[in-house]
Amino acid sequence: MPLDPPRPLLPTYGRTVFALAAVYVHFLLFAQFGFLAQLQSRLQEAAQVQAAMAWMGGMGLLASFATVYLARRWGAPKLVRPALVACAVVAALSPAATAPAALHVTAAAVGASVGVATVALAASLRDLVPAAAVGRTAGFATGAAYLVSNLPPLFAAPAVVRAWVPAALCLAAALWSPRPRDGQPEHGAVQPAHRWYGVGGLVVVVFAFVVLVGLDSAAFAFVQTTPALKAITWGGAGRQLLQGVVHFAAALAAGWLLDRRRLAGLLTATAALFAVAFALLANAQAVGVGPGSAWYLVTVVYAGPLYAVGISFYSTALVAFPSLAADGPGRVPRRWRAGLLFGFAGWIGSALGVGAAQQIGALPVLGAVAAAGGLPLLFLALRHRAVGRLARVAGLALLLAGIGWAVDRAATADAAGAAPAGPAERGRRVYVAEGCIHCHSQYVRPRAAHDLSWWGPHRPLDRAERPPLVGNRRQGPDLANAGNRRSALWHRLHLADPRTLDPASRMPSYAHLFATGDHRGDDLVTYLAGLGAGTLRPDDSLPATGGSPERGRELFATWCAACHGDGGRGDGPLADRFGRPAMDLGKPHFWAVSWGPGQEPIEDGLARVVRHGIAGTGMPGHEYLRDRQVADLAAWVATLPGAEAP
Repeated sequence: MPLDPPRPLLPTYGRTVFALAAVYVHFLLFAQFGFLAQLQSRLQEAAQVQAAMAWMGGMGLLASFATVYLARRWGAPKLVRPALVACAVVAALSPAATAPAALHVTAAAVGASVGVATVALAASLRDLVPAAAVGRTAGFATGAAYLVSNLPPLFAAPAVVRAWVPAALCLAAALWSPRPRDGQPEHGAVQPAHRWYGVGGLVVVVFAFVVLVGLDSAAFAFVQTTPALKAITWGGAGRQLLQGVVHFAAALAAGWLLDRRRLAGLLTATAALFAVAFALLANAQAVGVGPGSAWYLVTVVYAGPLYAVGISFYSTALVAFPSLAADGPGRVPRRWRAGLLFGFAGWIGSALGVGAAQQIGALPVLGAVAAAGGLPLLFLALRHRAVGRLARVAGLALLLAGIGWAVDRAATADAAGAAPAGPAERGRRVYVAEGCIHCHSQYVRPRAAHDLSWWGPHRPLDRAERPPLVGNRRQGPDLANAGNRRSALWHRLHLADPRTLDPASRMPSYAHLFATGDHRGDDLVTYLAGLGAGTLRPDDSLPATGGSPERGRELFATWCAACHGDGGRGDGPLADRFGRPAMDLGKPHFWAVSWGPGQEPIEDGLARVVRHGIAGTGMPGHEYLRDRQVADLAAWVATLPGAEAP
């Protein structure tokens, strides 16, 4: 009876690569970024976001081990299509979840669907593609997923786009799902050494992946909350595209090396690349490198790409390892390899890394150095029995030294921050979460035009601030001394409806932060009111001769009438919100302007108040008005009834 002709390889490769890439894009673009953005925008408390992420991680861990049982009963390849459909459905429906309970359920579904899909595919690769091409298949798919996820239009897309694009890819992959090769012979497969797939070898490999995933997760979480480092690595469309291309090339190289039994060298190289990249980034943060310095160029050219190469190296190995060797006597079955690897390294390792980043508040440079030295010794112990015991002891000592340093840093951070966060600290977190740094700086530049006179005084940078909020651009005013220039009540009204106080403002309304039962708005006001409070305000008298009352009246109607009223009698729409008698400009004299013997010219005093406001009151400064506009306003106010001193 003639045998059926072998199935063409191109469709086999194509289906498998597409399915793997779709799942990885789903994880990178949706689960890691898009869904997290949904949680942060819809849940009021950081603790609620953490709880939802805990549901995702916990269900992902359970699903990884449940897939081991399901794969034994039905076979891993048969689980791939249902898992892809589940990923597509969960991602597509996630934007509809708004209530906390619905978001927590969605988070659990995200974790469960990703857990089943990753384990099923990793355990099935040897059934779907020729054994000699498992590494290259994983490398091409992983690299393609990173490249797609780093495309600038998707990288910076709204959360709903980062949900629906992965959903469409997973649905297409389910419709064109890979099929087993029907027992076709394995030609050209290089069987990896037996030592990797016994119980002892698998423990070492899983431990190595836990370390690498933890280091990556800790560094990534820290970089994402440190704008200066984020700008160096993923800042701008050009760097995002560069990172994607580097990811793709490195993943292809990793797949080629895995097919040639270079697992130990690949994981060791990953740790070494992490150590160099983290050291460069940490140095850039420590010395505060700027775009004009040599260190900045070195960091931009090398740190981000080296980090990306390390990520692609271990990610490709993570996907390919379970299927690099066939099942057999003395070997842990492929389904268990995949379940243990993704359960412990994928979910527990990443959770430990993110937690370490939050506690340590620094890049894990020493941890990466310890891994670069310790992992080769552990791998050496598997290869040479004669030096096995010594190598195991030395490798574990190095790794434990790195872990001990991380624990010590975490304990120090806990001891320093054991007290519950107060309103100002909570407000700072709201400032970070709402992205205020994208439009506001917190640094008065001593040599920049107008900075000292408008936003002063200057204070040195606090390089220990985590995350740093210096900022590198301004679409709104600098806020380093916002508490000195504006009252808490002014900040509250401005956040709720910016254009009532500043008609030219482009700032969106943050009224939702002041909803009933939501303390985020009040905390943010407390934080802003404390910035620079108590610092000396600019005391330069602004000569205001030659101002035009006619032009000043028009400016007054635009900038001042909301509080003072059209006639300056303190009857504007917002007057009852402030309730200060000083808002009536028709009183016998202006108490904030010197009067009596030795008084300053009244227009000069009024110009000073218009420019810099009155500390301790709701009267803000108008730092960004031109000198002529300030003089015109002062000239108009000086004509109001009662302006002459008695």
